[in-house]
Amino acid sequence: MMRRNSATETGRRAGNARRLAWLALAFVSCLAAIAVSGCSGPSDKLPVYTGGSELPASDPAYATAVQVRYLGAGGVVIKRGPDVIVTAPFFSNPSIPRVAFAEIQSRPDQIDRFLDRPGNGLAGTKAILVGHAHYDHLMDVPYIKSKYLPQVRIYGSETMKNTLAGDKSIPGSDVQSVETDLGSEQHVGKWWRPEGGRIRFMALKSEHAPIFWHLKFFEGSYEAPLSEIPKRAYGWREGQTLAYLIDFLGADDKVEFRVHYQDAASNSPFGFPPQFDPGDDPRPVDLAIVCMPGFDQVKDYPKAILDRLKPRYVVIIHWEDFFALLPDDAKDLRTVPTEDAEGFLSILHASLENGATFKLPAPGAWMTFAP
Repeated sequence: MMRRNSATETGRRAGNARRLAWLALAFVSCLAAIAVSGCSGPSDKLPVYTGGSELPASDPAYATAVQVRYLGAGGVVIKRGPDVIVTAPFFSNPSIPRVAFAEIQSRPDQIDRFLDRPGNGLAGTKAILVGHAHYDHLMDVPYIKSKYLPQVRIYGSETMKNTLAGDKSIPGSDVQSVETDLGSEQHVGKWWRPEGGRIRFMALKSEHAPIFWHLKFFEGSYEAPLSEIPKRAYGWREGQTLAYLIDFLGADDKVEFRVHYQDAASNSPFGFPPQFDPGDDPRPVDLAIVCMPGFDQVKDYPKAILDRLKPRYVVIIHWEDFFALLPDDAKDLRTVPTEDAEGFLSILHASLENGATFKLPAPGAWMTFAP
């Protein structure tokens, strides 16, 4: 009995030590962030795209063109005709001091400010895809699902699933881990096909770059369901980071438009799709959605992924300052603190091939891409 109690006490002490280590890492990392928090830059010299509107169903291009609406951070609406996929949106944008020292929570007023209006693009959504489980990719998802997408299933990592178990408003059957059979450059993973549409997607094994000074934020995973949603930023652990290959299919189930989505910069070949047999799957990637922060903390991003994909179109996401509430006027947007946006765009320009084009969208902007 004494030996069992001793083992229990040792386990408790080890758990406390791990928790203190998490707190120390969060504290030191956030202090470093605060030291440079004034370094977010204006976007007036960047080619920010603010225009566009959603195509109506009466438009001849509606059935074949792919439309993308940028929602800010890692969130996008991707639709073709009536088929829609959404990647985890984020609008609450707590400040760096709050992330470092205070509790954070989803802000419905900021979510509704952008989504509670006609033409938000969410109608027809078949799935919500989550790239990783940090707060700026997952914290707003429960409210968005509850109010706007109650019938839609959420897909992501095992850590994402275990984190969302802490929100009792979400049925467990509506949260699906895709981590059991990921695709990679060497392996064709499982194709997931939501009901009621001509969409399929494959989760790809990826990674999350450090943000700056080679520091990574809030690493780790959850191996068991949480009893409540995390109250502090460090509680939203990264888990396995994923990229996604998203296909819009024709009536014959052949791929008619292919999208590659990645919400965190990575070293190659993380995030790469499989090398498909051209006889079985000849479709190249049409649109690559790439992430700006951390590009200079890994090797050859986004060059390596663009060299591999050779897309016709590129959309850049997660570029604006997500430590401040989004401004009403796109002219007031600022970049992520410490981000060398012009350096990223220089690499991107040099990596585009065969007349490929890119857009750096403001939150709310609609973009249309021909098949």
